[in-house]
Amino acid sequence: MSAHTHNDHGHAHADAGHDHGGGLQMGHHHVSSAAMFFNVLAILLVLTIVTVAVSRFDFGGANMLIAMGIASVKASLVIAIFMHMKWDTAINKIVFLSSFLFLSLLFIFTLADQATRRVDHEMHTTRTPVDKQWVHPSTLEKH
Repeated sequence: MSAHTHNDHGHAHADAGHDHGGGLQMGHHHVSSAAMFFNVLAILLVLTIVTVAVSRFDFGGANMLIAMGIASVKASLVIAIFMHMKWDTAINKIVFLSSFLFLSLLFIFTLADQATRRVDHEMHTTRTPVDKQWVHPSTLEKH
């Protein structure tokens, strides 16, 4: 049997997942064009410039949210295109995305722990007594 089959348009495609008497076939390979990679690269560079530009402004509490949003878009592009996750099997996508679920649980429990910690009152802290004002060593006289 042939390792390739021809479709109605005469294009050859590998028979993914079919064993033709040889070894184990491990799915299909996706071939991407160089133009697509350069387009994604251009988008990533533009988003990097946007990240730097946004960092120059003070959005208050939204600074981290904006930075993480842009970083998430960039990471999604890298994962989908450069790591070929866009064309991967459903089970690999599920396993990959479930790792983010567990990472988010780790963050949620860590932040919940930190948010519920008791802040000690000033009377519970021990201060070291200082008998004079601190002076930087470079300003002291040399003997």
